[in-house]
Amino acid sequence: MQEYQNNASANLQLSQIQDLEGQATMTTETNATALPTTATDVTASPAKDTDVMLSEARRAAEKAKIRQGIMHVRIRHFYCTLEEVFDDSLRGSSFIVGTGTGRPNEPGRVIDASPAAIRQGITPGMPLRRAHRLAPRARFLPASYDRYQPILRQLREQYQTYSRIVESIPIADSYIDLRGCELAFESPVILAERLNNDITRLGLTAQIGIANGKALAELAALMSRREDRKGVLYIPPGREASFVQTLPLSLLLQVRPAGISAPGFRAESAHDLDGASSRSPETEGRSEEIETIMLGEMVAHLKDFGITQFAQVAQLNQDNLRRRLGPLGSWLHQLSLGQDGSLVIPDAPPLSQNARIRFHHMADADEACAAIRKLANYLGDRMHEQRLKGKIVALMLWPSHPPRRQTRKLDPASISEDHFEIPLGEAISGQMTLTRTTDESDVIAHHGLMLFAEHHRPTTRYLQVQLRIGDITTAIPAYYPPPTRSRGRLTRKL
Repeated sequence: MQEYQNNASANLQLSQIQDLEGQATMTTETNATALPTTATDVTASPAKDTDVMLSEARRAAEKAKIRQGIMHVRIRHFYCTLEEVFDDSLRGSSFIVGTGTGRPNEPGRVIDASPAAIRQGITPGMPLRRAHRLAPRARFLPASYDRYQPILRQLREQYQTYSRIVESIPIADSYIDLRGCELAFESPVILAERLNNDITRLGLTAQIGIANGKALAELAALMSRREDRKGVLYIPPGREASFVQTLPLSLLLQVRPAGISAPGFRAESAHDLDGASSRSPETEGRSEEIETIMLGEMVAHLKDFGITQFAQVAQLNQDNLRRRLGPLGSWLHQLSLGQDGSLVIPDAPPLSQNARIRFHHMADADEACAAIRKLANYLGDRMHEQRLKGKIVALMLWPSHPPRRQTRKLDPASISEDHFEIPLGEAISGQMTLTRTTDESDVIAHHGLMLFAEHHRPTTRYLQVQLRIGDITTAIPAYYPPPTRSRGRLTRKL
């Protein structure tokens, strides 16, 4: 394994690492899953407080420097490996897994091929009839999706344990955002090696690449088994350009477009983030399929002019590439310079995002308002991190002495349907529906404080405060490949 040393530095604002509530404990809940976080209780002198904050700032900066990046996991020969697990007689033999019935005399394509079949010229996506002409003695098998599901579920569970921000790619690959990782680790390489060992225990072989963008991470994953590497390759910030410019453009033929796993959800520009895409899912799916072909056409087009390396693309003018090849040419030039702004889009947004603060004493109104502000900042940062936006803001307050409805003592003989005892209320709650979805902490705090002002009563003190964001949707930023092209077809002149 070859590891590029990390020389990057992380910039953190001190306000992001200070504890706003010294005597409170915050717990967060997402879909009924609690993630406890305990705030520190600082009662020392101002000089010691400064030292503590500086020490925390250094630790948080180092932690942020480590945890930035995206980890891409590719499973090599997923179908063929599982078929060998189900049937030991297939090990080492030449066999092909195809669509439909898998028979070469029927229409269909190759899904996966064993290493022995690949040496005979078989590639995924090839028609089964052509594969039969190239390897007439190979065995042809249909894909057994029902038998794959238990292994797939175990893989998904493994991915979710390493980060709460996971984007799945059919059928077993994924992008994992390390900013959502809540495990303790010293470096991304150690974390990737741990995941690689977990996948190996399932009988599968993984290729793992870590970089600051999805395309860069996928290129790193493709190179993670070459040059005697052990399946893990980490590209630290600042070394992307030197890594990419050593690669051939032909690797792009193995890179899948980032939006191919989520048709119908990609925005064409930053102005479309709050609204639905103007294209239907069917049109979106066809567009992405065409763009996959466009990627291969662009590589072949550049090869006609002798451009076969990323280093050659980096020397070209970006405006000229965009004029000749459309937005895809501009993206290719940025990638050749090591610039990749693509982000991980979670598979399915949670129903809600909750955060709660439990006080160790009876808090007054000022402390409750400060806690609401802290909760809003936390939820806003977390939703922005996961590219989520919500439309409902709900507040729950637990007073130290819950209001009790007065009931008069009745004679048991006189009790009727019109007389009953009102149960004791334990919490005060309210919610507001916004006019648009948001992930801004200021907007969340504003509406949370409005709800508090509506339900607060004088002299009331509180034991805990909870803020919830509901009606959550995924906010998709624009990322590669571009959804439209400025020209109808590739020109043959550069």
